[in-house]
Amino acid sequence: MSLLAFLAETAAHAGEHGEASKDVFPAFDPTWFASQLFWLAVFFIALYFALSRFVLPKLSDTLEKRANRIASDLDEAARLNNQSVEAQKALELRLAQARAKARETADKAREKSEAELAKETARVDADLARKLEGAEARISKLRADAMSNVEQIAVSTAQAMTARLGVKAAEADVKKAVSAALEKRG
Repeated sequence: MSLLAFLAETAAHAGEHGEASKDVFPAFDPTWFASQLFWLAVFFIALYFALSRFVLPKLSDTLEKRANRIASDLDEAARLNNQSVEAQKALELRLAQARAKARETADKAREKSEAELAKETARVDADLARKLEGAEARISKLRADAMSNVEQIAVSTAQAMTARLGVKAAEADVKKAVSAALEKRG
C-alpha cells in the first residue's frame, strides 16, 4: 500500500468520525497530512536547491583549497627536509675536512717543532761538547800544573822535614824520591 493511499484512507476515516478529530493535536490530524506533505516537499526542494547551488560549491571549494594547501605544504616540507638532509651532509663533510686539515696542520706543527727541538738540542749538545772539551783541557792543564806544583811542594816539604830532623838531603835525591812515590800512586 502506498503512503498516499494510506493517507487518503486515514482522511476518509477521520471524516466519518468528525468528533474524534477535534481531540487530536492539529499536526497529527490526518486531514492535514496531504498539505503537510506538499509543504515538506516544497521546503525540501528549496533547501536542496539552496544547498546544491550556494552552500555545497563554497564548501567543496574550501575543502579543495584546503586539500591543495595541505598537499603543497607537504611538498614544501618534503623539499625543506631534503634541503636540510643535504645541508647536514654538507656540514658533516665540511667538519670531516676541517678535522682532517686540523690533524694535518697539527702533524706539520708537531714535525716542525720536533725538527726545531732536534736542531736546538743538537746545537746545545755541540755547544756543551765544545765547552766540555774546553773545560777538560783547562782541568787537564790545571791538574798538570797542580801536579807539577804538588811535586815542587812535596820536594820542598820533604827537604823541610829532613832539615828539621837534622838530616841534610840533596834536592835531586828528594826530587827522585818524590817522583817515584807519585808514580806509584798515580
